[in-house]
Amino acid sequence: MEPNGLKAARKRLKVGQAVIAERLGVSVPQVSRWENGIDNVPSARLTAFAEAYEAGLGELFGGDPPEEPSDIPEGAIPVMPIPMLGDVPAGPWQEAVRRSHHYIPAPQPGMPSSAYALKVSGNSMDRVVRDGATIIIDPEDRDLFDRWFYVVRNDEYEVTFKQYRENPARLVPCSTDPSHTTIPITDRDFEIVGRVIKIILDPSQAALD
Repeated sequence: MEPNGLKAARKRLKVGQAVIAERLGVSVPQVSRWENGIDNVPSARLTAFAEAYEAGLGELFGGDPPEEPSDIPEGAIPVMPIPMLGDVPAGPWQEAVRRSHHYIPAPQPGMPSSAYALKVSGNSMDRVVRDGATIIIDPEDRDLFDRWFYVVRNDEYEVTFKQYRENPARLVPCSTDPSHTTIPITDRDFEIVGRVIKIILDPSQAALD
């Protein structure tokens, strides 16, 4: 079983790894390592992979999407499957996005086709959401606005889920645990992976304290 859908998508295009490498600006051996599951695909480059392989994120990383029923009732709105790609820490920095091969249904119509889901781990956002909740990311929405939530990647390819605040620009942990501190984004190189556009949780995961 293939570790992801990259190789199949490339074969469908009838191109070699050199073409994909040129599109992504990397070496051919690096493309081979991604296609064979040796290296994890950087979460911040998911959109670039979709463009390079001319395929959706679901095809590349989530297996084949569920087939839509052929007898959809009149007026019904089809539910788009969203790939669940792994975990994002709400606590200390760590390498977080892991490949996954399953989908979750979109919580509402009109979700971006590029959207994907991540699982929250840790307690540094427990005033908003607790460990185990699901967040949906729009990787094409990277503009920063005060008080909005984002997934952010540092220069070591580690990602975190935090609230962005201005004056000064910083990542704020919304936590009951005082060990979590504010992270000034001027301290190191950062890249916005995407904006959190939806939080999905069970009642037990709600921040009700």
